[in-house]
Amino acid sequence: MSRLAVTAGFVAVLAATIIVDARARRPDSAVRPFGATVAAALRTRTGRVLVFGTWLWLGWHFLAR
Repeated sequence: MSRLAVTAGFVAVLAATIIVDARARRPDSAVRPFGATVAAALRTRTGRVLVFGTWLWLGWHFLAR
């Protein structure tokens, strides 16, 4: 895959995350906002490891070059 296609995929995932988070902040929404979801994940050791691993993976792919 070309670098452009991979970057476009990451941008699409980021855009989807922003759209879902914006919809979650409406008063009648049943979906939790992104910050609340991450806060819930950080309450357990497994969640902290997964969040940290995701952060490392994203950093490696975007900041390694």
